[in-house]
Amino acid sequence: MFVVVQARACLFTRDCIAGDLFASASLCKRVCACARLCTLVHACAPVFLPMAPARPLVLVHGTCPCVPSHTHALPARDHIYAFDLGQDKGTLYPERVRGLGTPSLGIRGGWGPRDECHNYIRVLVPRDAGTLLACGTNAFSPLCRTYQVSSLAQEGEEVSGQARCPFDAKQSIVALFVDGSLYSATVADFQASDAVIYRSLSPGRPPLRTLKYSSRWLQEPHFVQVLPYGPYVYFFFREVSVELSAMGKVLVARVARVCRNDRGGSPRVLERRWTSFLKVRLQCAVPGDTVFSFDVLEAVTPPRALHGRPAVLALFGTQPNSIPGSAVCAFYLADMERAFEGPFAEPRGAAGTWTPVPEDRVPQPRPGCCAGMGPATGVTSSGDFPDETLSFAKEHPLLHGAVAPAGGRPLFTRTGTRLTRLAVDTGAGPWRNQTVLFLGAEDGRVLKVLMAAQHPSGTPALLLEEISLYDPARCRGPRGASRVLGLELHSPGQELYVAFAGCLVRVPLSRCAQHGACRRSCLAARDPYCPMVSNTPSVPQAPIGRHPGNHGGTQGLGGTHGIGEGAGGGTGGTPRTREGP
Repeated sequence: MFVVVQARACLFTRDCIAGDLFASASLCKRVCACARLCTLVHACAPVFLPMAPARPLVLVHGTCPCVPSHTHALPARDHIYAFDLGQDKGTLYPERVRGLGTPSLGIRGGWGPRDECHNYIRVLVPRDAGTLLACGTNAFSPLCRTYQVSSLAQEGEEVSGQARCPFDAKQSIVALFVDGSLYSATVADFQASDAVIYRSLSPGRPPLRTLKYSSRWLQEPHFVQVLPYGPYVYFFFREVSVELSAMGKVLVARVARVCRNDRGGSPRVLERRWTSFLKVRLQCAVPGDTVFSFDVLEAVTPPRALHGRPAVLALFGTQPNSIPGSAVCAFYLADMERAFEGPFAEPRGAAGTWTPVPEDRVPQPRPGCCAGMGPATGVTSSGDFPDETLSFAKEHPLLHGAVAPAGGRPLFTRTGTRLTRLAVDTGAGPWRNQTVLFLGAEDGRVLKVLMAAQHPSGTPALLLEEISLYDPARCRGPRGASRVLGLELHSPGQELYVAFAGCLVRVPLSRCAQHGACRRSCLAARDPYCPMVSNTPSVPQAPIGRHPGNHGGTQGLGGTHGIGEGAGGGTGGTPRTREGP
């Protein structure tokens, strides 16, 4: 069964958009039947947005009896929507709505088009067990507020959103609380010329940021994900390559890291700036005589266990002016760590060619390491690093080389399609030992892909199913509303939530009804969510990539690496609305 979650259309008066939660509920009830869904979106469906970290869905788990155990909170234009996943209804509606509109600035702002003068909520992250931090563009004047999870009531005073939230809804942002501090990556000015990775709201610690207006540190970045791991916080993004500037405006994928105990440099060098900031390229490419690269980073998962080793999975695309295509690559965290210990890069010669820095020119302690750890064991605080180390770190944030993908090649590739979002289930199947990828596309489709059980360099992945979810008749939104903005797995309910600009769609992971009662069709599909497949381990199965039968077919799917001949489960039409087993 496919469920579309969408706010009902209402007519509004000035009193109905007074601002605070349910401030004019009684009047709203008389004006429209859906008082709890009053929004500043002009009598149309809500406009959801990509949010930190690179997805518009936040699964809030209850920590006390007053908090629902499974709630989806979605940032939107002028509002936060909360959905109770326990509702036993064909169509879900928000249980709580928090108004964050800016009627005083509203449509009278003179900055630009009408749609830009709203409060687009771009940050919605858990601050602690009972509160959320929400930050919005606030008509080009970013603001942040803290809300209680249980009631969405505001707590404390609002603070400036500068460097914590972009000025424009189209600009990227990732944010996350780590050790009580907010780590954010966005732009810090109205012109979007000051890209920043920022730590703030830190009790007892100074705020830190990247160097201002330095193309060596950041050059037109688009931030995708932020993740804590070990003593570091990692930022994943794409940016215009400074080392490939001779080839024009080339986008490359990066991973950067900073130390969690970084307190900035000395008053002479890098004061209130990161001393540990380093970045290195992520390479996702098809090997061969001529390497074909996917350089545009779109999405990154949290760390997962891949063949017994911690890794992240990342979704990449081709350059904007290239043929459309996408790939999924996995990166072992140990390989990333080795890359950060590699040689530094710098431009040399009249042509400015970027080359590795000789090891004898690198000062000690090594720039970019954490105070009190490794080579800097004897350094108490980052402010105590020698000026030589800090100056070198300031001029050499880029490392030479790149992080290679696990197995030396992508896990899955797709031509003719630009994929936008990635979700991973590493516990599929009755023994919870199979991994399934869910990939959202620009045209509203979701691809379900079964990863190989062997090493990434072995058997290719299998496309299990292709589902068309976007329905313009039931999911109104702005131009480009068919683009998948977010994917979220809800494991207890065995459901996948798919966010578009105008609605939230719920789809069960098990869609076995399409195979009917045909056992052969079900087995050929190789779908680990189907009971007939999951409970029949003794039935011989063809290797991934070669399957008997032609049930469902793959006609019209375009070129896809890893699709078997006649792989079952491919559906390119409108989703069925009946329930599957």
